[in-house]
Amino acid sequence: MFNTSQFVGKNLEVLVRTALTNGELTPGAALAIEHYRQKSNLTRVEQRQLQILDHAIADGCIVAIQPKLAS
Repeated sequence: MFNTSQFVGKNLEVLVRTALTNGELTPGAALAIEHYRQKSNLTRVEQRQLQILDHAIADGCIVAIQPKLAS
């Protein structure tokens, strides 16, 4: 299972750049990004970074990775 605590305190830009570089969005990164989305005081830069991420996902440049469930 993924340890999402590794993303605590990470910069949104690092998360977005990593997703763009790897072409995938891990569950931990997705959770950390969702925490940013819930903030009401996002800067213009953070808003733009989220827009870039959303466009890359919509265009298929980034694929969300689903965690594998133990069977």
